[in-house]
This record gives sequence, C-alpha cells and structure tokens, in this order.
Amino acid sequence: MTVPAPLRRVLFGITAAVALLAGVAQAAPSFSRDQAAPPPSADWTMRSALGLDLGVGGTITDFNRSPGPDGTLFFTGLRGTLDVSRGFAALLALHQYWLPGPNHALLFGLGARYEPVVAPWGLAFADLALGPASTGYAWCFGFELGIGTEFNLPVVPGFSVGPYFRFADFINPDRNTSNDGLAWSLGASATYHFGRAAEAASAPSPRPVRRGIWHITIPDTDRDGVADDEDQCKTVPVGKHPDPFRPGCPENDEDGDGVADVDDPCPVTPPGDRPDPKRPGCPFIDTDNDNISDADDACPTRPGPASSDPVKNGCPDKKHPEQKPAPPPPSATDQDLAPKPVHKRRRR
Repeated sequence: MTVPAPLRRVLFGITAAVALLAGVAQAAPSFSRDQAAPPPSADWTMRSALGLDLGVGGTITDFNRSPGPDGTLFFTGLRGTLDVSRGFAALLALHQYWLPGPNHALLFGLGARYEPVVAPWGLAFADLALGPASTGYAWCFGFELGIGTEFNLPVVPGFSVGPYFRFADFINPDRNTSNDGLAWSLGASATYHFGRAAEAASAPSPRPVRRGIWHITIPDTDRDGVADDEDQCKTVPVGKHPDPFRPGCPENDEDGDGVADVDDPCPVTPPGDRPDPKRPGCPFIDTDNDNISDADDACPTRPGPASSDPVKNGCPDKKHPEQKPAPPPPSATDQDLAPKPVHKRRRR
C-alpha cells in the first residue's frame, strides 16, 4: 500500500517532533533542574501562562507558484499553555508567517510545550504545534517545531524572555501545486507564568528588592551603617553610643577610658589601676582606707564599718568611740609646763 505524499510528510513531521522532545528529555539531567519545585497547583489559573514570539526568517521552499522577489519573512505568534505535569504543558498557538509578497500563512495549532530545565536563572523549552493553516491561496495542514531559552527578569517576577528558533512545514499551501511550504524563523520569545509570579511574590527575599535596573551604591568605609555621604566620622564606627548630633560618630569620651561621657560619672578622670565597681569610668578613692569609696562614705576622713544607712555608712560606731591618743608628756623646755624650783627658808 502506497502512502500519499502529504500524509508521509505529516507523519515525518510528527515523528521528528517526538524524537526532538525525547532527545531534549534525555539531555535534561545535564542541566541544573529545579527539583524542589512544587507540583502543579490545583488552581488552573496558577498553572497557566501566556507567550508572545516575534522574529524574522526566510522561506526554504515557495508557498505559491508566483513567490515574491526574495524569501524574507516576518513572524508573530501568540500562545497559551496549561501545565499538566512537571515540565509538560498543553499548548494553544496562533502563529502568523508574513510571507514575501501579499501571501501569508496563519496556523491554528494545538500541541505541547516541554521545559526540561526550570532553574532560578530561567528555563529551556521545546514545543510542537500542529493544526489547520490558512494561506492566501488555500486551507492546508501545518506543523511547527521550536526550541529556545528564556531568562527570568528579577524586576518582573514570573516573566522570562530569550531567543528561539522555529521550523514550520505547510502541506500544499497552494492548490495549483503539490509542493510543501517550508520556512524558518529566529527571534525573541517572552512568557508570563501566573503561578511562578505568585510564588516569587510570596517567597521571602533575603535582601531588599531593587525596583530598577540602575542603582547607585554609596560606600560605608567604617561599616557602621551610615553611608560616607552622611558620616561625619568616616573611619570611626559609631560604637555602642552614637552621637545624636553627629551622624556616624561615637559619643565623646573626654578621659579616653572607653566610657562615653554621657554615661561616665567622672568624664574627665580615668579609672586608673583601681576602678570603682559601682561607677564605671571612675577611680576608687578611699581616703580613710576603710574600703568604702569616698563617694559612698558619709565620713570620708574617719574610718568606719559599712552600713545600709547612707548617713552612717563608713562612719565610726558611736557605741564604741575611738580612743583618743594620750597627750604627750610636757617638755622640759616648755617654761610654762616645766616644774619650777622650790626655795626653802632657813629657820632661825
């Protein structure tokens, strides 16, 4: 049984498309696939996408008996897809080939789109569409094969754009000839996927999202969070006590003891070798050596025990008054205190 030539060409095109998709599927593991991607959502709107293709190309064979002077063509295409499983989507296409001269080829295609690579940077795809087609001379049957890569645009979540290549075969596009119309096109493919846009919008962002392509980065030399254009102390971090009147500067420390003057009870006196444990930034001064700082000692010049009463803290105990030292013996040179000689009268 002899198979008609048009049917052979249709079968050849379908076989080539299946072989192409199978080859891409085998090569897919060599790419970085997003294995953690969630399964298709039950909401069909989150599994749908719209696409637009624009390109230029040429005719391989003539589409009619009186072709134009050259083989250049323009291509425009609209498509819609619906995810049916991971990586596969049903395809509905409306593709227009603006052929040389007044002729054209409009394909109403049904098919499939396969995305073996879905990664943070973008995706790779291969698609097949076949169905009835209209030219300026007849209705015929046509099919297409396309491959391409699209890159995600961070400024528009869910939107990707990239190059594509497409081959098309239209069987008997002119009733007056039995030749097929073969054409190719190369251009840009753009896709907006509603589900991926929703996932990107709900995912937490580890860094602020830049809303534009161009941005200006202002350096921060001391890495204190204040940019150099506002930092009055570009090489000194703000520290624990930022100065409210000088952006990017620490609070003043007059005595250089590491305690800001606003928190230092002794702003002009460093603590020295023996700092006061109750007053950071102050030295421990104890005039009467009773281990009570003069700042807490109610009697700083007289030693005494510690007391919870601030009036008695460090003061001598009145119940046991301190013994006063005995006065020194009178000096022999002191004419007022020295004993005077006694003159005795002789009795007659």
